Amino acid sequence: MQKAERDHIMNRLNQAERDDFRRIIQAMRTRATASSGRGAIARQGLESQGGALSPRLRAALEAVVARDEMGPQVGAYPSDFCLKRLGSDAQVRLSSFQGKWPVALVFGSYT
Repeated sequence: MQKAERDHIMNRLNQAERDDFRRIIQAMRTRATASSGRGAIARQGLESQGGALSPRLRAALEAVVARDEMGPQVGAYPSDFCLKRLGSDAQVRLSSFQGKWPVALVFGSYT
């Protein structure tokens, strides 16, 4: 699901649904903090609500859970890739750093 779709779903919630959304998300975050399985906790939290949610609120929560499940999971290894060194034609492979030291990846524009 794209961000624009999630935004559209969120904009359709009324104030009571927004309040419920915040309460449910906070409860999910609290449970996820106590556990390492963030995505599984969020999915379980959503399923535990059963039919008590309005269709719009359920769609908004589904969008958040789908977003969280889409990203990398804790402890998962990233895909290996090569990048060109800045100011050089030399290439660097991510896997060449494995077991040597931590690597922080920052994606963005510096222009």
